[in-house]
Amino acid sequence: MTTPRFCVLWYVPNVIGYIRLALLLAAWLTFDMPLLFIPLYTLSILLDGVDGWAARKLQQVSAFGAWLDVAVDCIGRSLLWCCLYKWGFFIACLEWLVFVCTHNMGPVWRSIEAPWWVEGVMAKGFKTPVGMFAIAGLHVLPLWLYGHETGVQLYTWHLPHTIHYTAVLLLAAGRMLCVPVELWFVWNHVQFLISEKPGPTT
Repeated sequence: MTTPRFCVLWYVPNVIGYIRLALLLAAWLTFDMPLLFIPLYTLSILLDGVDGWAARKLQQVSAFGAWLDVAVDCIGRSLLWCCLYKWGFFIACLEWLVFVCTHNMGPVWRSIEAPWWVEGVMAKGFKTPVGMFAIAGLHVLPLWLYGHETGVQLYTWHLPHTIHYTAVLLLAAGRMLCVPVELWFVWNHVQFLISEKPGPTT
């Protein structure tokens, strides 16, 4: 018996994705209120791990769910980067460009043949020290910078200033580690496009 097509929309992992979107909307509406914004945004990030676990546990893995998961991630980070800095849209544009290039290939984009330095970051679903370092920079850096810009910093809790700046440097290094991987996926997609034979014209 086949599953009705639209049932996929109501898989538990996808419902979690909708909740994450609602949390991001609430976070955007409270952007100038750090004590509300930070818990809402952080909860959205934490649920990012829950939906993947639920998909595997309940055997509700779907192409739509994989797409939704990454789309929600991009929406959240774009929200932060664009609201924090005038130049933040450069980072948001790069992330959305990578999203288009990877998900145009479908769910197999994570397993395509890539150079060793790309595979090194992505190995085991980013669950290696290098991969987790990169993911921490990708997800945590904009939130940490939000805390800095709004005055909600670790050193306001009587910790040394050096902790904040060390964290920024480490997270920025993790984010920079993502850049060559992102650019490789863009270039890989461009190569695919220019090697494709043009379709029939009408």
